[in-house]
Amino acid sequence: MLDALTHTLRTRPGRPAVLGTTRTGAVRVKATCGDLADLTDRYAAALHARGVGRDSTVGVAVRPGPRALAVLLAVHRLGARAAVLDPGAGPDVLRARLALARPGLVLADAAAQAVAGWARPLARRAHLALPDLAELGPVATVGPRLPGCVPALAGAARPALRAALEKPLARMGAARPDAVLFAEVPLSGRSRKPDRAATARLAARHLAVGGRR
Repeated sequence: MLDALTHTLRTRPGRPAVLGTTRTGAVRVKATCGDLADLTDRYAAALHARGVGRDSTVGVAVRPGPRALAVLLAVHRLGARAAVLDPGAGPDVLRARLALARPGLVLADAAAQAVAGWARPLARRAHLALPDLAELGPVATVGPRLPGCVPALAGAARPALRAALEKPLARMGAARPDAVLFAEVPLSGRSRKPDRAATARLAARHLAVGGRR
């Protein structure tokens, strides 16, 4: 089902994918299908670069929304397991669950890191609590970084991107830009050169496929 969802996101990029509401209650689009597909591609490439693959476990402490959904789709694409860290479950329950499959990486947004750190006393008043995330495994920030947050989940390293694009670029050879055989990447504008964003998405897909082998 998730594989079919990935296909749908690409075939209908302009359709709303995640909806929310404004303070007045009006419905607003938080992310389109294309936005979600692009975000998933970036996370998949970044996770692959961090060594996430089949049978890996990734802890996810990200508030519900486009980022959380994109992270879960990226983890699924790589054949890994996602362990959602619910702050309402309590630290002891989360530790017991993760004892069966310790995360190789924990992805957390700024809010989750605050709940597990400096804002712990305030969070407890709201019946929210997380264990020290660093005790669970290496931690990377997803979304905006605030003071005190760990480093962000970086994109794929240059060598990995180069390897992912090696064969497609080799097919281009010495062809003129308007004769590029790089069929998977649409050409942009009058320059007829490969679109940069589309090339990045293709690289992410190649990296994700490589992670399943």
